[in-house]
Amino acid sequence: MSFKVISLAIAIATSTTVSIFGSAATAQTAADIKFQPSPTLADRFEEAFYSHDKNYFENRSFFRQLDMIVGWGSFKTSFVENEMNADTEAVHNLYVEAFARQVSSDPVIRTRDLPNPYDSSILQSNSDRDLIQRLRNQQ
Repeated sequence: MSFKVISLAIAIATSTTVSIFGSAATAQTAADIKFQPSPTLADRFEEAFYSHDKNYFENRSFFRQLDMIVGWGSFKTSFVENEMNADTEAVHNLYVEAFARQVSSDPVIRTRDLPNPYDSSILQSNSDRDLIQRLRNQQ
């Protein structure tokens, strides 16, 4: 009999603890869901450009000025030159990625060249006389 009372007490204590400390499930309302459009390519370039070195107004603080002189940040953000190099590297990597996506997303479109009167070059001509003769014939 005592075994049944102990197990009943344990069950009551467990259910009480769970109900007190357990969190209630709350549904997310439609107002809580906010649409966040994906950043445009221009936004991504601006983010890459200002990822390490900050803009002018953020660089004017006392600690930022001290960081520019002393350089206590990590290697990429220790001095102004390193920050600019890291920003340049980030912009270059984004440029390469964007160009690769642009080239690889669609098949190559081939078109005819537009007709133009320049069908030869001066370097390919045999002599100056040949070039002068061609110019006279065109007039």
